Amino acid sequence: MTPPIKKIREVLFNLHPLSYRIRTKGIDKKTMDKMLFIEIIECLKRIEERRDFMQEEIGMDMTAYEDQFFNVIENLMKMTFNKQQLTLIQAYLYQLLPDKEWDGTITVEAGAKNHKTVNFKTPTDVWNVISKFNDKH
Repeated sequence: MTPPIKKIREVLFNLHPLSYRIRTKGIDKKTMDKMLFIEIIECLKRIEERRDFMQEEIGMDMTAYEDQFFNVIENLMKMTFNKQQLTLIQAYLYQLLPDKEWDGTITVEAGAKNHKTVNFKTPTDVWNVISKFNDKH
């Protein structure tokens, strides 16, 4: 039994002296996918920033070295996401840069003739948008 569960059991027993069965529940797949996606996108952003820093400050171009790693990552993403989702992910990573001119939103199709403006500033925002385009390929 893990210590936090033991402590919870003690607190509950002190409030109501009954027998309790406490179990931990794993994270569901959808939540885990979201957490992993956010972590991956944040990591890719840091890699891009580090590469830019090394190019500008040190004069070392890491693109040739990193290309093979990015190919693997991109191919894994192609296995997971459809074309619309990939386009949005790539736009977030490589084209949209938070600055004074961009308000952190994009316009997506919400139907045949409807368009909707949505937040697209954080990895969580990106997940929320791409998860609406679920159909694979």
